[in-house]
Amino acid sequence: MGRMQWEPPGSAEADGFRLIWLTGVRAPAHLRTMAEPREWIALRVDVAAAAADAVVNFLVERGAGGVLTDDVVGADGTARAQLEAHVAREDGDALAADMRVYLDELSCLDATWTAGPVELAPVPAVDWEAVFRNHHAPIAIGRRLLVAPPWDVPDPGDRELLIVEPGMAFGTGQHATTRTCLEEIESLVLAGGVASALDVGTGSGILAAALARLGVPHVVAFDVDPAVLPLARALLDANGAADVRLFGGVAAGVRGRFDLVVANILADTLIVEARALDAVTAPGGRLVLSGLLADQVDRVVTAFPGWRLAATRADDPWRTLRLEREG
Repeated sequence: MGRMQWEPPGSAEADGFRLIWLTGVRAPAHLRTMAEPREWIALRVDVAAAAADAVVNFLVERGAGGVLTDDVVGADGTARAQLEAHVAREDGDALAADMRVYLDELSCLDATWTAGPVELAPVPAVDWEAVFRNHHAPIAIGRRLLVAPPWDVPDPGDRELLIVEPGMAFGTGQHATTRTCLEEIESLVLAGGVASALDVGTGSGILAAALARLGVPHVVAFDVDPAVLPLARALLDANGAADVRLFGGVAAGVRGRFDLVVANILADTLIVEARALDAVTAPGGRLVLSGLLADQVDRVVTAFPGWRLAATRADDPWRTLRLEREG
């Protein structure tokens, strides 16, 4: 599955949480200012999925207006990411040379962070707004949820409609980790017994909104990045989830225990935060963990002693896990 990530300088990973800013329907500068005489070129490279964020940051820091990322599975079965960045033609050769050096440095840090050749290709004329809107179509998730952008809202029928403006925070329903989290959330809530839920690293707020709309009476959400909180608040308020409590902070600062704890963040952060996530989950409660690749499942599960893996949802190469306490 692909995703379009327009990451302005300042995109980062804070305390291990994935923080991805998406600029919505605004195109890169060279597609917004058509009168400019400059020519543009696409830099393309295939990298190991685990190295994708580092390579994207490298490109953005060196002036790329945006990076198109497509998650694929390599010939050897490993998770890969195909990246494409648009830069001024006169800067293409220098950036490609710098990229090759940077990729060599990454492979020295981790031999599994392999990369294909760095290629340059002309950029054809594109109606970028149309491309972006086509990428964000309505999507039915599970039995009860329908996620749609504001420019294409269908009749939801008997589904709970969540209108999400693809904007400034991770979580639009398009990515596999968000979709499978929503599916698992729906399954658990509809089965009953979920009176409270905590959304860890809420991003856009879509998971918290879904929890509230599916009928969970008490929902709390937080994120380490204060910049996403107004965006999450706007999404919650616009989707009938104004009662969700939202704050900035980390799991260790949460007071209380919840029937359901959902964390769609990075595998390394899940491992670091395992003790705190355990502490905020009520006896008999469940953990839904996502944002990890297939080859990271064992490490994540091992970080939660006293818990067993009760269910897995797969959308290759991504995994969403449901953990339950042993005994």
